[in-house]
Amino acid sequence: MRGRSLFTWVLVALLGVTGVSVLVTALVSRSAVEQAFGRYLRGEPGVRAPLTGPAVRFGQMVLGAAERDFLASMDRAILLAVVFAVAAAAVAAVLLARYLTRPIHRLTSAAETLASGDLAHRVKVTGPAEVEELGRAFNDMASSLSEAELLRRRLVGDVAHELRTPIASLRAQAEGMAEGVLEVDDARLSSVVEDAVQLSILVDQLQELSVAEAGRLQYSVDEFDLEAVVARETERARDVARDGVEVGADCREGTVVRADGERIAQVIRNLLSNAVRHTDSGSIVVGCTATADGVDVVVSDTGEGIPEADLPYVFERFYRADAARARETGGAGIGLALARRIVEDHGGRMWLESERGEGTTAGFFLPTETSSESPETRRRSARGA
Repeated sequence: MRGRSLFTWVLVALLGVTGVSVLVTALVSRSAVEQAFGRYLRGEPGVRAPLTGPAVRFGQMVLGAAERDFLASMDRAILLAVVFAVAAAAVAAVLLARYLTRPIHRLTSAAETLASGDLAHRVKVTGPAEVEELGRAFNDMASSLSEAELLRRRLVGDVAHELRTPIASLRAQAEGMAEGVLEVDDARLSSVVEDAVQLSILVDQLQELSVAEAGRLQYSVDEFDLEAVVARETERARDVARDGVEVGADCREGTVVRADGERIAQVIRNLLSNAVRHTDSGSIVVGCTATADGVDVVVSDTGEGIPEADLPYVFERFYRADAARARETGGAGIGLALARRIVEDHGGRMWLESERGEGTTAGFFLPTETSSESPETRRRSARGA
C-alpha cells in the first residue's frame, strides 16, 4: 500500500494546525465577550448601559438590539477570520510543500535515470539545508558509480588485452605445430611453455589482487630482520639487471620489524623489478631508515623516470605509462596496486616520486606502534571506526 505524499502531509498538517489555532482563538474570544456582556447586563459599576430596542433574554439577562447586533458581528468576524486563516494556510502549505517536494521529485527522477544506465546525470542542489545535503550525497554517489563503472570497463578491457597476447601466441604455435607448418623442437616448446607460464602468472596476480582488494588476503605476522630480506631481493635484482647497472643496498643489519616477511619481500621485489626494467644505466639502491615510529624502505634508480601526468595513476591496477603497452617496457600493471594494498594492510603507506629522465624513487613506511595487531585485525578496526 502506497503512503501519502509529502505534499499531502504538509498541506493537511498546516491546515489542521491553522484551523485548530483559529478555532481555539475564536472560542476564547467568544467566551471573553460573553463574560464581559454578563458583567454589563448584571449592572456592575462602570459597565451598565440602558437597553435600547426590543430585548431578548441572554441566560438570566436581557440583551437589547445593540447587544445582539454586536454579538452577531462578533460571530461573523470570527467566521471570516477562520475562512481567511484557512485560505492563507492552504496557500502557504501549497507553496511550502512544493518547495520541499520539488527537489525530492528531482532526486527521484535522477535516481530512475541513474538506474537506467545514465551515470553522468546529476541533480541541481537546491532546497532546505537537509535536502541540499541529500542532493550533494546523491551527486557524490553518482560520481562514485560512474568512476566504478569506468574502472570496471577498463578492467575488462585490460584483462582482455593482457590475456589476448599470450593466448594468441599459444594458439598460433599450437596450430602451426599441429598442421606441420612449424617444426616441433626444443625452442618452439620452450616458447609455448613461456607463454603458458606468463598466463599462469597473470591469472595468479589477478586472483591475488581481487582477494587483497576484498580484504581477505592472509598474512603470517612475525618478527624478522628486514636487512636480510633486502639483501636477498637485491641479489635477485642484481642477477637480472642490465650490464652496467649497479644494484646495491644500504640497510643496517638487525633492523627488526614485525610483519609478514614474505609479503614485505614481495613489495620490495616489485619495486626492484620496476627499477630494473626501466634502468638502462646507472644504479639502483635499496635503503632502509629507522624512524621514531617505524621504518622507511626506499628504492631509488637512475632510470628513465615517469612522466608527471602519469604519477597520480601509477598505483592503479593495469596502469602502465607506456601507451603502446609493450610487454618489454612494463608488466601487467598489477604489482604496484597489490604492493600498496599489502603495505596499507600493515598500517603503512606507500609513495612514488619521479622526474622524466632523472630516475624514480619509490618506497613505503611500516609503522611499529601498531605492530602487535595483525593486518586482519587492523582492517576490522578500520571498518568499525
